Amino acid sequence: MQQTSVSTMKAIVVDEYGPPKNARLADVDTPKVKDDFLLVRMHAAAVNPFDVKIITGMVKDWVPVEFPYVPGMDGAGEVIDIGEGVRNWRKGDAVLAQFPRGAFAQYALISASDKKLARKPAALDFDRAAAIPEAGLTANTMVRAADLKTGQTVLIIGATGGLGLFATQLAKAEGVRVVATGKAEDEQYLRQLGADEVIDYAGGDVITQMVQRYPEGIDVVFDVINMGETLLRDAEVLRESGTLVSSLGGPGQDAFRKNVNVHYIQLTAQDGDLEDLARRAAEGKLRVEIGGRYDLAKAPQALADLLDPAKHTRGKFVINIP
Repeated sequence: MQQTSVSTMKAIVVDEYGPPKNARLADVDTPKVKDDFLLVRMHAAAVNPFDVKIITGMVKDWVPVEFPYVPGMDGAGEVIDIGEGVRNWRKGDAVLAQFPRGAFAQYALISASDKKLARKPAALDFDRAAAIPEAGLTANTMVRAADLKTGQTVLIIGATGGLGLFATQLAKAEGVRVVATGKAEDEQYLRQLGADEVIDYAGGDVITQMVQRYPEGIDVVFDVINMGETLLRDAEVLRESGTLVSSLGGPGQDAFRKNVNVHYIQLTAQDGDLEDLARRAAEGKLRVEIGGRYDLAKAPQALADLLDPAKHTRGKFVINIP
């Protein structure tokens, strides 16, 4: 086990808002454990679209950061130091978490009482554990908001990405019929996740295809791709009093021509949520697809690849931390 006396660590550092290529590997001070916090020796981190939004300045008006900034929120590792006042945690405990910041580093801090922190089951490797928190908890929030009922039909727009990976499986576990969007070559993969039907978005407008297949409308749409006025079209495939759930936000309910229930969600973790996701993954009941692995020094490339529309990726990018 690593010693907590290490004064510096390797980390990805961003010096100012800009493209991912400007991020760099550097030696920085190792965080010092604080009261009620855990210091975690990171083994793996995962890349999220929100990481890119933060470092490019897309969300600086409501999520400002101080530079130099160490990006990254999802990760997994081992507890190596414990702050005063912490109970129920020991050095050596393996964990997964959505960290407040700084997951693209050898060490990171998190509150011992954070609901987005969980013990890692022994049967779950660090790479897959790191890929779960942000996307898994967001998908869980979407499913909870939709209040799914057995037998309903749910369209998931963006099913092949990291959030779609979990949304598809968690929705299916509620006993619904899942229609997932992807490319033709994704069909087998999406069916393995639990999709009952696949809509090829390269074959024409998804909403038009859905209206043709389901002229009377479906019950729920999960849209993890579109935002703003574009979401108004999603209502076209919903029945009256159907439900639209978006992770990105859009127009108010009054803007929709049809009587639909609209939920714009933000990740909300309840006690035990992350433990439940980790347990399902460890038991083989929740697939965690790793779309690419990168060394820590290549994290800027992972961020750039996430932005690249030419790269059609399944699941999550994971960074291995030495």
